[in-house]
Amino acid sequence: MKTIQKILIVVSLIVIIVGLLILWKNGLNYIDGYSKKMLLKTINEYTLYVGISTAIILLYYAIRYFKKGIIKVLATSVLGMLGSILFTLSLMSIIQMPINRLFFPIMLATYVASIIVLSASFEENT
Repeated sequence: MKTIQKILIVVSLIVIIVGLLILWKNGLNYIDGYSKKMLLKTINEYTLYVGISTAIILLYYAIRYFKKGIIKVLATSVLGMLGSILFTLSLMSIIQMPINRLFFPIMLATYVASIIVLSASFEENT
């Protein structure tokens, strides 16, 4: 791994740790009219669809890149998706971005971007 990649990984981990500590200490920054109840309701609506799509994507990765090792591909995929979501959530908590109707589009865009980057990475290393 190149030195720049190592530095970026360390910086990303620091941002995730600091952001999650701030999130744990202060909680989410809700704006007026948007509550925890509304957030949980929206999460429940998205959970099934995101879960099914993630399972299909992971199955595709396992079949398409089985020569690299199924466990390695699945672990890399799950860690990449979760890491990008955690990074975004950490940045939101560090900058105290208010939680409103843009929260879920931002998280879904991060999810899709992580899938695209993973696919490009796996294709590049094939």
